[in-house]
Amino acid sequence: MKKIIILTAIILLLSGCELTAPQRYEKESLVVSGYLIAGKTVSIQHPIFVGRTISADGGTMDDILITNAEVKLMKLDINHVAQDTFALSFAIDIDNLLFGYQSEEVTIEPATTYRIEVHAILDSQDVFAWAETTVPETVEINIDYNGLATPEYGFADEFSPDLPAIPYDNVNNDFPIYFALNSDAILYTSYNFYCLEEFSTSLEYTIPFMNFTHLEEEDEEAYYSVMSNNLREVNMSWRYEPGQDDEGNWYRLDDFYAIGFSYYGQYRLTIYIVDQNYYTYHYHSESYLHGGIHGGIGYFGSVTGEDYFTRITR
Repeated sequence: MKKIIILTAIILLLSGCELTAPQRYEKESLVVSGYLIAGKTVSIQHPIFVGRTISADGGTMDDILITNAEVKLMKLDINHVAQDTFALSFAIDIDNLLFGYQSEEVTIEPATTYRIEVHAILDSQDVFAWAETTVPETVEINIDYNGLATPEYGFADEFSPDLPAIPYDNVNNDFPIYFALNSDAILYTSYNFYCLEEFSTSLEYTIPFMNFTHLEEEDEEAYYSVMSNNLREVNMSWRYEPGQDDEGNWYRLDDFYAIGFSYYGQYRLTIYIVDQNYYTYHYHSESYLHGGIHGGIGYFGSVTGEDYFTRITR
């Protein structure tokens, strides 16, 4: 019997994670992958992917995608009883290569537990998978901890053609990221550094790599790739133990993140506080087995956070 492997490309597309030790299976497995964002709907920009593993010999998108699954998202109360149930429907955005199950009827709330249930047909058999995530509570994120920001210096909350600038060497010292926490619970974070500049061979590395100081012509495809190893963005996940100040307040101060800015130019920095499912999936070597999915593989997590914008200069 031919063995079955996970189609890593699809999971990478939706999660930005790489699988370093692909597990093989003797039969088809259900794949569920996605995360909820506090304050937002389950949109086509961040859908829940439902699919199946495929043969090691490969397959088509029709072999991978499951477009007729029954997908339900339930909001649970403190007693673990469903308060509201929302049906997620399959959608596809061909132009932007986005696809998955979505619903504009639900807005995700922080500090709330959600359960996802998926019924699908695999190899003529009715299969069922489920997972739960508790959305992280909202905490204060202060990206101007030192009070140095001006309209021309630091980060902005929204994108504009006139973004404030920060010299690369000043990022960590002048703009450490301060998290004002509510307890001593472990803090899981995820940063996404997304370069807003279009591809150009004049795009310069902040830290030269060997003898390379700029992007090369052959880098264009990799720069615009939708895969997690594209050259346009960098993802970092961290696990922190909070500190406590003299007044008893729990906090975390991160002053070592500038390395995520790969180029000089305009950037969107997304700072997420994430649940353990999300963190473990993005951190573990066999991540697809540790993302909280019961009856399948993949992950179901949740995040809360903000976007910030700046221009990195010499």
